[in-house]
Amino acid sequence: MATPGASSDTLIAPLSSPSRPQFPPKSLQKTSETTSSTSPSDVELSTIAPIPKLAREASDITWQESLESSKDQIILIRRRGRFRLLHQQQFKNSLLASVGYLELANAGDFAANVWNEIPVPKFAAVLMGIGGTLALGMVLVAIQDFKLSYRNVKLLQAEREHLTRLQEYHCKNVEITRLLGSRLGVIFREMGTEVVDRIVMDVLMGVGSLLVGVGTLMAIGGADPKVYKASNLLSGYVGNGLAALFGIANAVWSVCLIRRFYQHDAAVKASEPDDEIRRRLHTRFRRFHWHAIVNGLNGLVAGAASMVTAKLWWGYVVLIPCIISLVLCNYFWRKKLGYDRPILDHASLARMQMTPLLEDLEYVIAMQKGLAAPEDPLFQTVVQRDSFPSILQFIVRNRMLETYCDSLARDKKTRFLLNSLPSPIDQIVLNHEALLQLSVPTTHAPILLRHAQKFLRNEGVRTFTHRERHLLELLGYAVWRDQTPAVDAR
Repeated sequence: MATPGASSDTLIAPLSSPSRPQFPPKSLQKTSETTSSTSPSDVELSTIAPIPKLAREASDITWQESLESSKDQIILIRRRGRFRLLHQQQFKNSLLASVGYLELANAGDFAANVWNEIPVPKFAAVLMGIGGTLALGMVLVAIQDFKLSYRNVKLLQAEREHLTRLQEYHCKNVEITRLLGSRLGVIFREMGTEVVDRIVMDVLMGVGSLLVGVGTLMAIGGADPKVYKASNLLSGYVGNGLAALFGIANAVWSVCLIRRFYQHDAAVKASEPDDEIRRRLHTRFRRFHWHAIVNGLNGLVAGAASMVTAKLWWGYVVLIPCIISLVLCNYFWRKKLGYDRPILDHASLARMQMTPLLEDLEYVIAMQKGLAAPEDPLFQTVVQRDSFPSILQFIVRNRMLETYCDSLARDKKTRFLLNSLPSPIDQIVLNHEALLQLSVPTTHAPILLRHAQKFLRNEGVRTFTHRERHLLELLGYAVWRDQTPAVDAR
């Protein structure tokens, strides 16, 4: 079961709030201290006062005001006998775990470079076949990760264009301009990470893996002079040179991230010492900082080692720790830094339901605690765990409908229920009303309730953990930009 973690999303401050990000007053610091977890990165609050947003969430008026969110709908299409999302509507932490092994493709030409002789020894030919196949297999990984990252980039582009238009339309309102600028600043970082650390990497490392794989397999027939030269070229400087090129690009972006989060951390430290929120921000920024340092250095060293392997066998010895480091960096990003979050591509300012960042952060932490502790009386006023309509309202209000519908389609215990909805053969439109209709049959109701309860325990906690990560980054950027008002959103 998922447990409360350290990360978030939410929107910017309200139009009536002051432009300077407000930290909790001294009177609330004791509460923050008593509710801190055993580590800065883990959120497990034993007590939390009823914050305004949480109080509004439990009121009928709030539900009436947020009914517009029930207009959201998810389209599922049937592919290979199963329903899948037609369009991704959220920015997702979709980095593949297998991408961490892309650097391994550079070592696939080990046998071709070490035993670069004619005739090729039989054991070397076997190793060449294995290494070349491995390198070619990593091309598929790069292609799949490229597709996933490209979807994120398209969503971010649409969101950036929309928020930029809003910023231009409200250019005379300094308050709104600042608030939208803060969100655009975080989008810049998200776009940079997706483009440099994923798309550029997938293209360069993928093409490099293709060349290395082909060159390694060609080395098996190296008795032909033309094949021998082509093999040396592909599995040597050309194939490995692309990895070195990515190492340089990755290092430049890493330096930008190191500088960015160092400045954000310094701005937060200067704003409010000895504060629990500041401590969480510091932990978040230090994680980004150290990940960028390790990832940047790893790319440079691995790129240089790849070039060395074209002539010297000991280059592969240097590649071993680089491969291990890349796997660890990949794991750290997926588990501690990356996040899913809703996209604001067509939302109006009113639809955004903008509230103070700190209020949103408290709300997200309270939701993590409530989802992890079913007996919490405060959380029971927000959602009744034994009522499917109540859980569904909570899911819709908190913009988890896409994740929930996807889980319905993937769970073998619930996906067959979707066939009972009136719809075209290969397409289903799901929204709040359709899901309530799905629960009307007495045989469906207990199945949907058990699935919804499980969804809250697992995906619910994970969702609010990811939203906290996003919110901490957004808050840190807002504090930094408030201290440097002349800077553009970046």
